Amino acid sequence: MQSDRVASGLASAALSEELKTGKGFSSYGAIVEWLKQEHGQDIEYAMVYAWVRYRLGAKLKVPRPQSHNQDEKLISEFKKNSESFLIV
Repeated sequence: MQSDRVASGLASAALSEELKTGKGFSSYGAIVEWLKQEHGQDIEYAMVYAWVRYRLGAKLKVPRPQSHNQDEKLISEFKKNSESFLIV
């Protein structure tokens, strides 16, 4: 059974440690590939998702994309002026 393969051995411990690092993974597909390359385990995406999300309690943290054309001066001005519009 595939869940036994994910749960057993060094792969599970290594995956847990890898998720704790700041680097982490950008997608569950990347975890599937990592398990295949590093530990020789070919595990389905859904199984990896369920294991990581529910058993290990981890969520993938990927920052939202930002435009390289953003003007930092306008952003700081917007943040400063928008505080008066916040509803408390």
